Amino acid sequence: MSITIKFCGAAQNVTGSQHLLNINGCRILLDSGLFQGGDREKNLELNKQFLFNPAEIDFLIISHAHIDHIGRVPLLVKQGFKGKIFCTRATFDLAELMLMDTAHIQSQEAQFLQKEQSEFMEPLYNQEDVIACLGLFETYEYFQKFKISENIWATFFDAGHVLGSMITVLEFKDENGLKKLVYTGDLGRKYMPILNDPYQINSADFLIIESTYASRVHDSFATVADRLAEMISRVAKRGGKIIVPGFSLERTQALVYVLHQLYNEKRIPILPIFVDSPLSAEISKVFEQNNGYYDKETFREFLAKKESPLYFKDIKYISAVDDSKNLNKFRGSCIIISASGMCEAGRIKHHLKYHMVDKKNLILVIGFMAAGTRGRKIVEGEKNISIFGEMYPLNAEVAVLNAFSAHADKIELLEYVKNISDLNQIFIVHGEENECLVMRDNIKNILKFNGKVDVADMGEEFVLEEKIFVSQNHSRSEEYLEEMNNLKLKV
Repeated sequence: MSITIKFCGAAQNVTGSQHLLNINGCRILLDSGLFQGGDREKNLELNKQFLFNPAEIDFLIISHAHIDHIGRVPLLVKQGFKGKIFCTRATFDLAELMLMDTAHIQSQEAQFLQKEQSEFMEPLYNQEDVIACLGLFETYEYFQKFKISENIWATFFDAGHVLGSMITVLEFKDENGLKKLVYTGDLGRKYMPILNDPYQINSADFLIIESTYASRVHDSFATVADRLAEMISRVAKRGGKIIVPGFSLERTQALVYVLHQLYNEKRIPILPIFVDSPLSAEISKVFEQNNGYYDKETFREFLAKKESPLYFKDIKYISAVDDSKNLNKFRGSCIIISASGMCEAGRIKHHLKYHMVDKKNLILVIGFMAAGTRGRKIVEGEKNISIFGEMYPLNAEVAVLNAFSAHADKIELLEYVKNISDLNQIFIVHGEENECLVMRDNIKNILKFNGKVDVADMGEEFVLEEKIFVSQNHSRSEEYLEEMNNLKLKV
Protein backbone atom coordinates (compact mmCIF):
# COMPACT_ATOMS: atom_id res chain seq x y z
CA MET A 1 0.00 0.00 0.00
CA SER A 2 1.29 3.44 -0.96
CA ILE A 3 0.62 6.20 1.60
CA THR A 4 1.85 9.77 1.22
CA ILE A 5 1.08 13.08 2.88
CA LYS A 6 1.64 16.51 1.40
CA PHE A 7 1.57 19.60 3.62
CA CYS A 8 -0.19 22.42 1.79
CA GLY A 9 -0.66 24.91 4.64
CA ALA A 10 0.04 25.58 8.33
CA ALA A 11 3.59 24.37 7.66
CA GLN A 12 5.79 26.42 10.01
CA ASN A 13 2.84 28.78 10.12
CA VAL A 14 -0.33 29.00 12.22
CA THR A 15 -2.81 29.59 9.41
CA GLY A 16 -3.91 27.95 6.17
CA SER A 17 -4.24 24.41 7.55
CA GLN A 18 -4.39 21.91 4.70
CA HIS A 19 -2.84 18.45 4.54
CA LEU A 20 -3.34 16.00 1.67
CA LEU A 21 -3.30 12.27 2.33
CA ASN A 22 -3.07 9.77 -0.50
CA ILE A 23 -3.94 6.29 0.74
CA ASN A 24 -3.52 3.88 -2.14
CA GLY A 25 -5.07 6.34 -4.58
CA CYS A 26 -7.78 7.68 -2.27
CA ARG A 27 -7.10 11.40 -1.75
CA ILE A 28 -8.28 12.73 1.61
CA LEU A 29 -7.80 16.40 2.46
CA LEU A 30 -7.49 17.34 6.14
CA ASP A 31 -8.82 20.90 6.51
CA SER A 32 -8.81 23.70 3.95
CA GLY A 33 -8.13 26.96 5.73
CA LEU A 34 -7.34 30.55 4.83
CA PHE A 35 -3.91 32.07 5.27
CA GLN A 36 -4.36 35.06 7.58
CA GLY A 37 -2.35 37.83 9.29
CA GLY A 38 0.96 39.34 8.26
CA ASP A 39 1.59 40.13 4.59
CA ARG A 40 -1.79 40.72 2.96
CA GLU A 41 -0.53 40.44 -0.63
CA LYS A 42 1.35 37.22 0.08
CA ASN A 43 -1.69 35.68 1.76
CA LEU A 44 -3.90 36.66 -1.15
CA GLU A 45 -1.65 34.77 -3.55
CA LEU A 46 -1.41 31.75 -1.24
CA ASN A 47 -5.19 31.65 -0.83
CA LYS A 48 -5.88 31.78 -4.58
CA GLN A 49 -3.89 28.70 -5.50
CA PHE A 50 -4.02 25.11 -4.28
CA LEU A 51 -0.97 22.84 -4.39
CA PHE A 52 -3.13 20.16 -6.01
CA ASN A 53 -6.09 19.85 -8.35
CA PRO A 54 -9.28 20.26 -6.24
CA ALA A 55 -11.22 18.11 -8.73
CA GLU A 56 -8.97 15.15 -7.87
CA ILE A 57 -9.71 15.22 -4.11
CA ASP A 58 -12.11 12.46 -3.02
CA PHE A 59 -12.98 13.56 0.53
CA LEU A 60 -12.47 16.48 2.89
CA ILE A 61 -12.39 16.27 6.68
CA ILE A 62 -12.55 19.54 8.61
CA SER A 63 -11.37 19.47 12.21
CA HIS A 64 -13.29 22.53 13.44
CA ALA A 65 -14.91 25.75 12.28
CA HIS A 66 -12.12 28.32 12.64
CA ILE A 67 -11.46 30.12 9.36
CA ASP A 68 -7.79 29.11 9.28
CA HIS A 69 -9.11 25.55 8.97
CA ILE A 70 -12.24 25.97 6.79
CA GLY A 71 -11.86 29.32 5.04
CA ARG A 72 -11.02 27.93 1.60
CA VAL A 73 -13.68 25.21 1.47
CA PRO A 74 -16.01 27.25 -0.80
CA LEU A 75 -13.07 28.00 -3.12
CA LEU A 76 -12.15 24.32 -3.16
CA VAL A 77 -15.67 23.51 -4.37
CA LYS A 78 -15.65 26.45 -6.79
CA GLN A 79 -12.50 25.02 -8.37
CA GLY A 80 -13.86 21.54 -8.87
CA PHE A 81 -14.09 19.54 -5.63
CA LYS A 82 -17.24 17.39 -5.65
CA GLY A 83 -16.63 14.92 -2.83
CA LYS A 84 -18.11 14.63 0.64
CA ILE A 85 -17.10 16.91 3.51
CA PHE A 86 -17.04 15.22 6.94
CA CYS A 87 -17.30 16.89 10.36
CA THR A 88 -19.46 16.98 13.50
CA ARG A 89 -22.93 18.54 13.58
CA ALA A 90 -21.78 21.47 15.74
CA THR A 91 -18.91 22.16 13.34
CA PHE A 92 -21.32 22.23 10.41
CA ASP A 93 -23.64 24.69 12.18
CA LEU A 94 -20.73 26.96 13.07
CA ALA A 95 -19.05 26.61 9.66
CA GLU A 96 -22.18 27.91 7.94
CA LEU A 97 -22.02 31.13 9.98
CA MET A 98 -18.26 31.53 9.74
CA LEU A 99 -18.12 31.00 5.97
CA MET A 100 -21.06 33.29 5.21
CA ASP A 101 -19.41 35.98 7.33
CA THR A 102 -16.06 35.50 5.56
CA ALA A 103 -17.72 35.76 2.14
CA HIS A 104 -19.42 38.98 3.26
CA ILE A 105 -16.12 40.45 4.49
CA GLN A 106 -14.40 39.61 1.20
CA SER A 107 -17.19 41.32 -0.72
CA GLN A 108 -16.90 44.43 1.47
CA GLU A 109 -13.12 44.56 1.02
CA ALA A 110 -13.47 44.28 -2.75
CA GLN A 111 -16.01 47.12 -2.82
CA PHE A 112 -13.78 49.30 -0.62
CA LEU A 113 -10.74 48.82 -2.85
CA GLN A 114 -12.80 49.55 -5.96
CA LYS A 115 -14.26 52.74 -4.47
CA GLU A 116 -11.29 54.15 -2.57
CA GLN A 117 -8.31 52.97 -4.59
CA SER A 118 -9.82 52.13 -7.99
CA GLU A 119 -8.29 48.70 -7.57
CA PHE A 120 -10.28 45.69 -8.76
CA MET A 121 -10.10 42.62 -6.54
CA GLU A 122 -12.34 39.65 -7.13
CA PRO A 123 -13.34 37.93 -3.86
CA LEU A 124 -12.16 34.36 -3.49
CA TYR A 125 -15.81 33.37 -3.25
CA ASN A 126 -19.24 34.78 -2.48
CA GLN A 127 -22.19 33.69 -0.38
CA GLU A 128 -23.64 31.67 -3.27
CA ASP A 129 -20.40 29.66 -3.31
CA VAL A 130 -20.78 29.04 0.42
CA ILE A 131 -24.31 27.73 -0.08
CA ALA A 132 -23.02 25.39 -2.80
CA CYS A 133 -20.35 23.89 -0.53
CA LEU A 134 -22.75 23.40 2.40
CA GLY A 135 -24.65 20.83 0.36
CA LEU A 136 -21.61 18.52 0.42
CA PHE A 137 -21.38 18.23 4.20
CA GLU A 138 -22.07 14.95 5.99
CA THR A 139 -21.97 14.96 9.80
CA TYR A 140 -20.94 12.34 12.35
CA GLU A 141 -20.71 12.47 16.11
CA TYR A 142 -17.88 11.55 18.47
CA PHE A 143 -17.03 7.82 18.69
CA GLN A 144 -19.15 7.09 15.59
CA LYS A 145 -16.91 5.06 13.29
CA PHE A 146 -17.78 5.32 9.59
CA LYS A 147 -16.41 3.98 6.34
CA ILE A 148 -14.88 6.49 3.93
CA SER A 149 -13.95 4.11 1.15
CA GLU A 150 -12.69 0.57 0.64
CA ASN A 151 -10.41 -0.34 3.60
CA ILE A 152 -10.48 3.20 5.07
CA TRP A 153 -12.47 4.20 8.18
CA ALA A 154 -12.70 7.40 10.24
CA THR A 155 -13.67 8.15 13.83
CA PHE A 156 -13.94 11.57 15.48
CA PHE A 157 -13.01 12.32 19.10
CA ASP A 158 -13.42 15.55 21.05
CA ALA A 159 -10.37 17.81 20.64
CA GLY A 160 -11.54 20.21 23.36
CA HIS A 161 -10.53 23.24 21.26
CA VAL A 162 -13.86 24.75 20.17
CA LEU A 163 -17.42 23.46 20.16
CA GLY A 164 -17.59 20.41 17.89
CA SER A 165 -13.83 20.27 17.23
CA MET A 166 -12.38 16.85 16.71
CA ILE A 167 -9.32 14.69 16.64
CA THR A 168 -9.56 12.52 13.54
CA VAL A 169 -8.47 8.88 13.62
CA LEU A 170 -8.09 7.28 10.21
CA GLU A 171 -7.69 3.51 10.03
CA PHE A 172 -6.66 1.71 6.87
CA LYS A 173 -5.69 -1.83 5.94
CA ASP A 174 -2.62 -2.85 4.03
CA GLU A 175 -0.84 -6.14 3.50
CA ASN A 176 0.65 -5.91 7.01
CA GLY A 177 -2.65 -5.31 8.79
CA LEU A 178 -4.51 -2.30 10.17
CA LYS A 179 -2.70 1.05 10.40
CA LYS A 180 -3.85 4.13 12.32
CA LEU A 181 -3.17 7.80 11.60
CA VAL A 182 -4.17 10.53 14.07
CA TYR A 183 -4.68 14.19 13.14
CA THR A 184 -5.13 16.38 16.21
CA GLY A 185 -6.36 19.45 14.36
CA ASP A 186 -6.03 22.18 16.99
CA LEU A 187 -5.61 20.41 20.31
CA GLY A 188 -7.40 21.97 23.26
CA ARG A 189 -6.72 22.06 26.99
CA LYS A 190 -8.12 20.49 30.11
CA TYR A 191 -10.43 22.30 32.55
CA MET A 192 -11.64 24.95 30.11
CA PRO A 193 -15.16 26.48 30.28
CA ILE A 194 -17.96 24.80 28.33
CA LEU A 195 -15.70 22.28 26.58
CA ASN A 196 -14.81 18.71 27.42
CA ASP A 197 -11.15 17.84 27.92
CA PRO A 198 -9.32 16.62 24.80
CA TYR A 199 -9.84 12.90 24.30
CA GLN A 200 -6.61 10.98 24.73
CA ILE A 201 -5.81 8.64 21.84
CA ASN A 202 -3.85 5.73 23.29
CA SER A 203 -2.15 4.23 20.24
CA ALA A 204 -1.36 5.07 16.63
CA ASP A 205 1.21 4.47 13.93
CA PHE A 206 1.32 8.04 12.60
CA LEU A 207 0.57 11.40 14.22
CA ILE A 208 0.04 14.89 12.77
CA ILE A 209 0.10 17.33 15.67
CA GLU A 210 -0.13 21.08 16.09
CA SER A 211 2.60 23.11 17.85
CA THR A 212 1.18 26.63 18.36
CA TYR A 213 2.50 26.94 21.92
CA ALA A 214 5.26 24.32 21.93
CA SER A 215 7.69 26.58 23.79
CA ARG A 216 5.29 28.20 26.25
CA VAL A 217 3.43 27.24 29.40
CA HIS A 218 0.01 28.84 29.93
CA ASP A 219 -1.16 30.21 33.23
CA SER A 220 -3.49 27.86 35.06
CA PHE A 221 -7.14 28.53 34.28
CA ALA A 222 -7.83 28.11 38.00
CA THR A 223 -6.55 31.66 38.57
CA VAL A 224 -8.47 33.34 35.73
CA ALA A 225 -11.57 34.27 37.73
CA ASP A 226 -9.48 35.89 40.46
CA ARG A 227 -7.35 37.88 38.03
CA LEU A 228 -10.35 38.94 35.98
CA ALA A 229 -12.25 40.07 39.09
CA GLU A 230 -9.26 42.14 40.23
CA MET A 231 -8.85 43.79 36.81
CA ILE A 232 -12.53 44.65 36.45
CA SER A 233 -12.76 46.09 39.96
CA ARG A 234 -9.58 48.14 39.51
CA VAL A 235 -10.55 49.60 36.13
CA ALA A 236 -14.13 50.31 37.22
CA LYS A 237 -12.82 52.15 40.31
CA ARG A 238 -10.86 54.57 38.10
CA GLY A 239 -13.82 55.00 35.74
CA GLY A 240 -12.26 53.19 32.82
CA LYS A 241 -13.53 50.80 30.20
CA ILE A 242 -12.28 47.31 29.42
CA ILE A 243 -11.87 46.63 25.69
CA VAL A 244 -11.51 42.98 24.72
CA PRO A 245 -10.51 41.92 21.19
CA GLY A 246 -12.75 38.88 20.98
CA PHE A 247 -12.48 35.86 18.75
CA SER A 248 -16.11 35.29 17.81
CA LEU A 249 -15.86 31.52 18.05
CA GLU A 250 -15.09 30.06 21.49
CA ARG A 251 -12.93 32.71 23.17
CA THR A 252 -15.82 35.16 23.47
CA GLN A 253 -18.11 32.46 24.85
CA ALA A 254 -15.47 31.31 27.36
CA LEU A 255 -15.01 34.87 28.63
CA VAL A 256 -18.76 35.42 28.94
CA TYR A 257 -18.99 32.15 30.89
CA VAL A 258 -16.45 33.36 33.47
CA LEU A 259 -18.06 36.82 33.67
CA HIS A 260 -21.40 35.12 34.34
CA GLN A 261 -19.81 33.10 37.16
CA LEU A 262 -18.32 36.25 38.71
CA TYR A 263 -21.65 38.03 38.32
CA ASN A 264 -23.52 35.21 40.11
CA GLU A 265 -20.92 35.16 42.89
CA LYS A 266 -21.11 38.98 43.25
CA ARG A 267 -17.34 39.25 42.83
CA ILE A 268 -17.39 42.05 40.25
CA PRO A 269 -19.14 45.42 40.30
CA ILE A 270 -22.37 45.51 38.36
CA LEU A 271 -21.56 47.16 35.05
CA PRO A 272 -22.78 46.69 31.49
CA ILE A 273 -21.16 44.01 29.37
CA PHE A 274 -21.50 44.45 25.60
CA VAL A 275 -20.66 41.77 23.04
CA ASP A 276 -20.36 43.96 19.96
CA SER A 277 -20.28 41.44 17.14
CA PRO A 278 -23.20 40.13 15.07
CA LEU A 279 -21.22 36.96 14.39
CA SER A 280 -20.52 36.37 18.08
CA ALA A 281 -24.23 36.79 18.79
CA GLU A 282 -25.17 34.21 16.17
CA ILE A 283 -22.46 31.81 17.31
CA SER A 284 -23.69 32.01 20.90
CA LYS A 285 -27.12 30.95 19.63
CA VAL A 286 -25.51 27.93 17.93
CA PHE A 287 -23.83 27.06 21.23
CA GLU A 288 -27.22 27.08 22.94
CA GLN A 289 -28.72 24.89 20.20
CA ASN A 290 -25.83 22.41 20.57
CA ASN A 291 -25.57 22.34 24.36
CA GLY A 292 -25.29 18.57 24.27
CA TYR A 293 -21.58 19.20 23.52
CA TYR A 294 -21.12 21.09 26.82
CA ASP A 295 -19.00 19.56 29.58
CA LYS A 296 -20.47 18.26 32.83
CA GLU A 297 -19.37 21.35 34.78
CA THR A 298 -21.47 23.60 32.56
CA PHE A 299 -24.45 21.32 33.03
CA ARG A 300 -23.97 21.38 36.80
CA GLU A 301 -23.34 25.12 37.17
CA PHE A 302 -25.88 26.45 34.69
CA LEU A 303 -28.16 24.07 32.79
CA ALA A 304 -29.18 22.12 35.90
CA LYS A 305 -30.30 25.45 37.39
CA LYS A 306 -32.13 26.33 34.17
CA GLU A 307 -29.66 29.09 33.40
CA SER A 308 -27.73 29.71 30.21
CA PRO A 309 -23.98 30.24 30.61
CA LEU A 310 -24.04 32.83 27.80
CA TYR A 311 -27.04 35.01 28.69
CA PHE A 312 -27.72 36.95 31.90
CA LYS A 313 -29.12 40.26 33.10
CA ASP A 314 -26.25 42.65 32.43
CA ILE A 315 -24.98 41.30 29.11
CA LYS A 316 -26.16 42.69 25.80
CA TYR A 317 -25.32 41.35 22.35
CA ILE A 318 -24.96 44.17 19.80
CA SER A 319 -25.76 43.66 16.12
CA ALA A 320 -26.97 46.98 14.70
CA VAL A 321 -24.27 49.35 13.39
CA ASP A 322 -25.79 52.41 15.11
CA ASP A 323 -25.84 50.61 18.46
CA SER A 324 -22.18 49.73 17.97
CA LYS A 325 -21.27 53.35 17.22
CA ASN A 326 -23.14 54.54 20.31
CA LEU A 327 -20.94 52.39 22.52
CA ASN A 328 -18.10 54.83 21.92
CA LYS A 329 -20.26 57.58 23.46
CA PHE A 330 -21.12 55.46 26.51
CA ARG A 331 -20.36 57.25 29.77
CA GLY A 332 -19.00 55.28 32.68
CA SER A 333 -17.31 51.93 33.03
CA CYS A 334 -18.28 48.95 30.91
CA ILE A 335 -16.82 45.90 29.22
CA ILE A 336 -16.82 45.81 25.41
CA ILE A 337 -15.99 42.49 23.73
CA SER A 338 -15.66 42.98 19.99
CA ALA A 339 -14.27 41.17 16.95
CA SER A 340 -11.88 40.59 15.34
CA GLY A 341 -9.63 38.81 17.79
CA MET A 342 -6.32 39.89 16.22
CA CYS A 343 -7.57 43.48 15.73
CA GLU A 344 -7.12 43.28 11.96
CA ALA A 345 -10.73 43.91 10.97
CA GLY A 346 -14.21 44.51 12.29
CA ARG A 347 -15.64 46.72 15.00
CA ILE A 348 -12.75 46.29 17.44
CA LYS A 349 -10.72 48.75 15.33
CA HIS A 350 -13.23 51.51 16.09
CA HIS A 351 -13.23 50.73 19.81
CA LEU A 352 -9.43 50.75 19.91
CA LYS A 353 -9.34 54.08 18.07
CA TYR A 354 -11.60 55.69 20.67
CA HIS A 355 -10.32 54.00 23.82
CA MET A 356 -6.63 53.11 23.48
CA VAL A 357 -5.62 56.76 23.88
CA ASP A 358 -7.01 56.98 27.45
CA LYS A 359 -4.86 55.64 30.29
CA LYS A 360 -7.95 54.93 32.41
CA ASN A 361 -8.92 52.14 30.02
CA LEU A 362 -7.66 48.58 29.75
CA ILE A 363 -7.14 46.50 26.61
CA LEU A 364 -7.53 42.88 27.68
CA VAL A 365 -5.96 40.32 25.34
CA ILE A 366 -7.30 36.78 25.69
CA GLY A 367 -6.14 35.15 22.47
CA PHE A 368 -3.14 34.36 20.31
CA MET A 369 -1.90 37.27 18.22
CA ALA A 370 -0.08 36.13 15.08
CA ALA A 371 3.12 37.85 13.97
CA GLY A 372 2.48 41.00 11.96
CA THR A 373 -1.03 41.62 13.27
CA ARG A 374 -2.22 44.78 15.00
CA GLY A 375 -2.99 42.65 18.05
CA ARG A 376 0.63 41.46 18.26
CA LYS A 377 1.84 45.09 18.12
CA ILE A 378 -0.45 45.96 21.02
CA VAL A 379 0.79 43.01 23.07
CA GLU A 380 4.41 43.97 22.34
CA GLY A 381 3.72 47.48 23.63
CA GLU A 382 4.32 49.59 20.53
CA LYS A 383 3.82 53.23 21.48
CA ASN A 384 1.74 54.13 18.44
CA ILE A 385 -0.72 51.92 16.57
CA SER A 386 -1.98 52.47 13.03
CA ILE A 387 -5.77 52.31 12.63
CA PHE A 388 -7.57 53.37 9.44
CA GLY A 389 -4.31 54.82 8.12
CA GLU A 390 -3.68 57.09 11.12
CA MET A 391 -1.40 56.64 14.15
CA TYR A 392 -2.91 56.61 17.64
CA PRO A 393 -0.95 56.54 20.92
CA LEU A 394 -1.30 53.38 22.98
CA ASN A 395 -1.86 54.97 26.40
CA ALA A 396 -4.31 52.42 27.78
CA GLU A 397 -3.13 49.66 30.07
CA VAL A 398 -2.62 46.33 28.30
CA ALA A 399 -3.10 43.00 30.05
CA VAL A 400 -2.77 39.48 28.67
CA LEU A 401 -4.63 36.48 30.05
CA ASN A 402 -3.09 33.58 28.16
CA ALA A 403 -4.98 31.08 30.31
CA PHE A 404 -7.92 31.63 27.94
CA SER A 405 -5.92 30.06 25.12
CA ALA A 406 -7.78 27.16 23.54
CA HIS A 407 -4.50 25.58 22.37
CA ALA A 408 -2.52 23.03 24.38
CA ASP A 409 0.76 24.40 25.72
CA LYS A 410 4.25 22.87 25.95
CA ILE A 411 3.38 20.58 28.83
CA GLU A 412 0.00 19.53 27.47
CA LEU A 413 1.39 18.79 24.01
CA LEU A 414 4.17 16.61 25.41
CA GLU A 415 1.78 14.83 27.73
CA TYR A 416 -0.51 14.07 24.81
CA VAL A 417 2.27 12.62 22.66
CA LYS A 418 3.72 10.68 25.58
CA ASN A 419 0.45 8.82 26.09
CA ILE A 420 0.25 7.55 22.49
CA SER A 421 2.00 4.20 22.20
CA ASP A 422 3.39 2.48 19.07
CA LEU A 423 4.11 5.68 17.16
CA ASN A 424 6.37 5.40 14.16
CA GLN A 425 6.25 8.87 12.57
CA ILE A 426 5.27 12.28 13.92
CA PHE A 427 4.62 15.31 11.71
CA ILE A 428 4.63 18.74 13.33
CA VAL A 429 2.38 21.44 11.87
CA HIS A 430 0.45 24.59 12.84
CA GLY A 431 3.21 26.51 14.60
CA GLU A 432 5.54 29.34 13.75
CA GLU A 433 8.99 28.09 12.74
CA ASN A 434 10.55 28.30 16.19
CA GLU A 435 7.61 26.55 17.85
CA CYS A 436 7.79 23.67 15.37
CA LEU A 437 11.50 23.21 16.00
CA VAL A 438 11.05 23.37 19.77
CA MET A 439 8.29 20.77 19.54
CA ARG A 440 10.54 18.46 17.49
CA ASP A 441 13.42 18.82 19.92
CA ASN A 442 11.19 18.29 22.97
CA ILE A 443 9.78 15.08 21.53
CA LYS A 444 13.28 13.81 20.82
CA ASN A 445 15.09 15.06 23.91
CA ILE A 446 12.47 15.03 26.65
CA LEU A 447 10.22 12.17 25.56
CA LYS A 448 13.20 10.21 24.18
CA PHE A 449 11.09 9.26 21.17
CA ASN A 450 13.14 7.14 18.77
CA GLY A 451 10.88 7.25 15.72
CA LYS A 452 10.90 9.86 12.97
CA VAL A 453 9.88 13.43 13.79
CA ASP A 454 9.49 15.82 10.86
CA VAL A 455 8.79 19.54 10.72
CA ALA A 456 6.90 20.00 7.48
CA ASP A 457 7.80 22.66 4.93
CA MET A 458 5.14 24.21 2.72
CA GLY A 459 4.47 21.84 -0.17
CA GLU A 460 6.68 19.07 1.23
CA GLU A 461 5.53 15.49 0.66
CA PHE A 462 6.39 12.45 2.79
CA VAL A 463 5.97 8.72 2.42
CA LEU A 464 4.50 7.10 5.52
CA GLU A 465 6.98 4.42 6.43
CA GLU A 466 6.65 0.97 7.91
CA LYS A 467 7.93 0.58 11.44
CA ILE A 468 11.61 -0.33 11.34
CA PHE A 469 12.50 0.01 15.00
CA VAL A 470 11.51 -1.35 18.39
CA SER A 471 9.49 1.28 20.24
CA GLN A 472 10.74 2.26 23.69
CA ASN A 473 7.25 3.58 24.42
CA HIS A 474 8.64 6.80 25.90
CA SER A 475 10.56 5.05 28.68
CA ARG A 476 10.24 6.76 32.07
CA SER A 477 13.95 7.08 32.72
CA GLU A 478 15.28 9.22 35.57
CA GLU A 479 16.35 11.79 32.97
CA TYR A 480 12.82 11.86 31.53
CA LEU A 481 11.23 12.30 34.97
CA GLU A 482 13.61 15.12 35.80
CA GLU A 483 12.82 16.94 32.54
CA MET A 484 9.08 16.65 33.04
CA ASN A 485 9.29 17.70 36.68
CA ASN A 486 11.20 20.77 35.53
CA LEU A 487 8.14 21.57 33.42
CA LYS A 488 5.96 21.10 36.51
CA LEU A 489 4.24 18.14 34.93
CA LYS A 490 2.88 15.39 37.15
CA VAL A 491 3.77 12.00 35.78
